[in-house]
Amino acid sequence: MKSSVLKPEGITVQEFLAEGFSEDSLKDLEKSYEEAWQREKLVYADGYIKLLVSIAEYYKRKRNNKHSDKLERLLEEMFGTLKRPTPQELAAEYYIKAAGVATSVSLIYFPRLDCPEEAERYLQLAVELEKKAIELGIVPEHHAITLNNLGTHYYETNRPEKALPVLKKALEYAKTPEKKGLILHNLALTYADLGMKQEAVDCMVKSICIHYSTKHDFGNVSLYDDAIERIIKMTKDPYTDIYALKVALELVSGNLNVEEAKEILKQIDEQKWPLAATLLTILNTKACCNASTPEECNRLIQDVASVVSIKTQTPRR
Repeated sequence: MKSSVLKPEGITVQEFLAEGFSEDSLKDLEKSYEEAWQREKLVYADGYIKLLVSIAEYYKRKRNNKHSDKLERLLEEMFGTLKRPTPQELAAEYYIKAAGVATSVSLIYFPRLDCPEEAERYLQLAVELEKKAIELGIVPEHHAITLNNLGTHYYETNRPEKALPVLKKALEYAKTPEKKGLILHNLALTYADLGMKQEAVDCMVKSICIHYSTKHDFGNVSLYDDAIERIIKMTKDPYTDIYALKVALELVSGNLNVEEAKEILKQIDEQKWPLAATLLTILNTKACCNASTPEECNRLIQDVASVVSIKTQTPRR
């Protein structure tokens, strides 16, 4: 590959083809830019992104060209014999790849180099590029995390009001428990910063319960102490469902007995906090039902009911 086409400011497909290269050489060009970017990420970042976006737009134009590859499309529609990606899929793939480069560069600028403005530019670019893929009908696998990264950046740079809509959108795209738990955690902190206590508590309770149900080792609850204490401190109210959650975890781990747990839970307003109400119902009647409790808490509630049942069984003589 000629050194004249490898430059920090990048090159478009049109410029590349105008220099006498063929479409078959695009892969080699892409590889050259990727290698240069891996060596000097900040130097070649914009050029590499420019090339990837240009390739995406090149395939997008091919998709919109009604006369290109007419026979191939006809055969594919008739027999479904062609397995290679469509121009639409290729365009989306390159938009997503460019977004990944932008995200990677953002992490260099902040926090590593403490340049939040530059990081923000690349985080916003990553979101916009993935939106282009979505417009083509392909949702990037990690779009929720891309949005979460931008929302978290807004939060960390003291702009919770900008973070909130981005994180809420991220939650809409989150399809796995891990992603939902992460985004709910960040939403909880954002809501707390905005003085929205109910929402902050609800999100953190859900986040911890999701983690508990997927990653938790029975009896080990110290992992959640920092998050619980942080929300209590930020909301300036210990008597909410976040404290009810702490009581449940301590009960399951054996650090509290049933009577101690009941005394603490009685201090929480059951009318406002459904988890506290559900836990008291379990402790008083060993029943396990409350439709208003977040479904993410099911595993924890079942474990509490199990512990209570074991502790209240009459010993055999």
